Amino acid sequence: MKEAKHDESKENFQIERLTFFTDGVFAIAITLLIIEIKIPVVPEFNDHSLWENLSETLLKFVGFTISFIIIGHFWSVHHRIFGYIKKHTSMLYWLNLAFLFTIVTIPFTSGLAGEYSEHTNMLLPYIIYSINMCLTGLMNCLLWYYVSAPKRDLLTHRIANSRIKLGIYRSLVIPLVFLVSMVVSFFYPVLSRIMLLLIPLLLHWGLRNLEKRASLDEGHEDA
Repeated sequence: MKEAKHDESKENFQIERLTFFTDGVFAIAITLLIIEIKIPVVPEFNDHSLWENLSETLLKFVGFTISFIIIGHFWSVHHRIFGYIKKHTSMLYWLNLAFLFTIVTIPFTSGLAGEYSEHTNMLLPYIIYSINMCLTGLMNCLLWYYVSAPKRDLLTHRIANSRIKLGIYRSLVIPLVFLVSMVVSFFYPVLSRIMLLLIPLLLHWGLRNLEKRASLDEGHEDA
């Protein structure tokens, strides 16, 4: 079945519809994260009792913060990707929907991991959460790989191969860290959670040389 051919004047409108829909899904998913953290019901109405109950939700709040930052990161990446796009395809729609599927499942898997975070003997909640994060990162990588391929001519201008590779490497940071963390959780559950702190370090500093190389290559092409 051939794709519907829209008038060129409608092309930007179709892309805007896709991005607006995506932004709405991200907004709902990131909001649902906090719903998983319930207001504590205290047996005695005093500050000491309330503080004890609040302290029990600390690990849940840490999990919420991590998931909030990661969803925010994927939203910013998606924003940058679609800033390059000048036209759409049916495959792009389906890839974007598959990517959003992994995003909307994060509030559930994050809540599951947070609910049993104190029980380090239970591996399944964290494994499910880690698999969700791995799939999200892989779908983000696949989306960028599809969009950036020169043969599809979906971008507003040709970008350097080093920029394409940088996008792929950046997309794989989160799934790789979660994959290693999931394996480590079988032996050192607490350490596996601490390992997630590597994500911002790798994204910000670990790829700095590749970022400089991509900027230089694009500068040469412009010249």
